[in-house]
Amino acid sequence: MTNYWIQLFINRNSPTSVGAEENLNAILKKYFPGDYQLEIIDIQENPEKTEEAGILAIPTLIRKWPKPEVRLIGALTLQTRVLTGLGIVVQEDK
Repeated sequence: MTNYWIQLFINRNSPTSVGAEENLNAILKKYFPGDYQLEIIDIQENPEKTEEAGILAIPTLIRKWPKPEVRLIGALTLQTRVLTGLGIVVQEDK
């Protein structure tokens, strides 16, 4: 089993959503190479999944695993905010 299961709800026509997807991919590749499952859900292509998840705004990131579930809404281009939301503690080089 992977250590992280993440869903990202976006609108691929939105620059904010595209930036969130790019930033999240960079973070996951750097900190969890091959150790995560990322599911990108475009709200226009999957309105049923969007409604089922209770998505009210985009972009929305949901860390499904490990529990507890965590949701981050908006401003996912800030790397430190995404890392904190995912529960990733980064050791600063000294």
